[in-house]
Amino acid sequence: MPQTEFGYQRRNTLRHAGHDYTSPGAYFVTICEHQGRSVFGQIIDQTMVLNPLGKIAANCITAFANRHPEITLEVSVVMPNHVHVLLWLKDDPEQSNAIATGKQRKFGDAVAGSLSTLIGGYKSSVTQTAKRQGLIPGPPLWQDNFYDHIIRSDQELERIRSYIRTNPVRWLADQLHPAAPSNHFNRTWPRQPQSDGEA
Repeated sequence: MPQTEFGYQRRNTLRHAGHDYTSPGAYFVTICEHQGRSVFGQIIDQTMVLNPLGKIAANCITAFANRHPEITLEVSVVMPNHVHVLLWLKDDPEQSNAIATGKQRKFGDAVAGSLSTLIGGYKSSVTQTAKRQGLIPGPPLWQDNFYDHIIRSDQELERIRSYIRTNPVRWLADQLHPAAPSNHFNRTWPRQPQSDGEA
């Protein structure tokens, strides 16, 4: 599967096959706009300036964290065409009890409290709010897939914190920039030069 500097794998129907995505730990998640369009705002003077749709995406991150006591949101950023989130899944006694009692589930199934279910809820919240306000530029808003990285060390955690916080500064060189050379993130996006004022 395609890799990035953080070891991302592309999500199709499966994530990392050996990992329980309800288990406590830190996760770095990237969610991309459906075709890589810069619909959430633009970078001006190395600062992300959110438009109304971008503000919904940002506000829904806060609301998402408030609705889910089983997670801790550490840092996030809404970029012109994607969202990065660093979050912690906390220990969930109900999930632990289900495992202890032998409740069976197939890998890849939607599971309450799993990373996939939580991210799906966030994406749906942004989409529905944007639809109500007439801000969707054309369905769908998000890629079906998202990218995740399981954080396994304090050094890696600090590196990813810094990566998210400084993402706007590095936008012109980002693999997710609409004008980036073809790569595993953007290979399905329409190839058209764009100028969003990110100078």
